[in-house]
Amino acid sequence: MAIVDKTPSDVAGELTEFARAHGLLLPNPECLKAHTARFVALGHCPCVESRPACPCEQVLSDVERMGRCECGILIDPARLCMLKSQRNGR
Repeated sequence: MAIVDKTPSDVAGELTEFARAHGLLLPNPECLKAHTARFVALGHCPCVESRPACPCEQVLSDVERMGRCECGILIDPARLCMLKSQRNGR
């Protein structure tokens, strides 16, 4: 198991900065807090064990492919808006 030399707050800060820099959305604070605590406790991505960092190197390719990262922590707002419009029949 990898050792993470960061606190959940450090990881949340990095995710927030990354999201801002790339125009992505983050979940509500409770989800973000739970995700970062789990990441630090496990020492790797909670959803993909082979990914040792968060945000990981695959985030942008995940977002391009799925509209979100594998964990769903980082979300493309354009994709989310499109899905909401489809759901509302617009």
